[in-house]
Amino acid sequence: MTYAAVPEPAEPQGRATPLHFALGYLAGVGLYLLVRALGGLNPSPCQGQTLVALLVPLLLGPGGLGLAASQWNRPPRAIFGLGLVVASLFPALFFGSRDIAGLRNFGCAGGYVVISPVGGKGFSEMTLAAGTSVPLRLRIGGFDVKARPDSFTVQVQATNPLNEVPAPVTVKVGQTGGVTLTQEVPLTVSAAANGPTQQYTVNVNVVQQGGRNASGSLTVNVEGEKK
Repeated sequence: MTYAAVPEPAEPQGRATPLHFALGYLAGVGLYLLVRALGGLNPSPCQGQTLVALLVPLLLGPGGLGLAASQWNRPPRAIFGLGLVVASLFPALFFGSRDIAGLRNFGCAGGYVVISPVGGKGFSEMTLAAGTSVPLRLRIGGFDVKARPDSFTVQVQATNPLNEVPAPVTVKVGQTGGVTLTQEVPLTVSAAANGPTQQYTVNVNVVQQGGRNASGSLTVNVEGEKK
């Protein structure tokens, strides 16, 4: 009786050393620096910058893990792949996250307008009795002051669903032009006397030279006089 020879498991080829890990890490860092340098050639401060920030982490992380898993019987290559993975975390992902946060501060993700009571925190809804008014404040957020030194123009409008005359809700702005990012602008919302109980919306839009803008809104629930 003859027996088929059972092949022995392949032995790992080569011996991994810290040098292989360092080479993988340096290769990952080199790729990160190359992509970052090429991204600096992009004239747009916003378009395409998110891709530049995330491209290297997405390449090195899964790519390094795949290399390490597929080359487990070749320790030098596997440890080289682990070096790529570490490079995907630092510096690639670490600085990429900071770059994305910087894009938001620059205004690439769009700004916003915060409406708040005097000395209070921002809110999106309030209740106002007919015949009364309330002083508020608005400020612009979502932009980096150094990157957006130019002032904004403020535009405010309250909805009037039934086209009543006079308008049940009116808004007065303390300043409409030359508004800066660090400034709080007075805003007074008034409800007409004998106004109906209804919900209205105050829309605020701020515009800067170059077409950059930000917006915010406040829902005003008007309570009519009780009979």
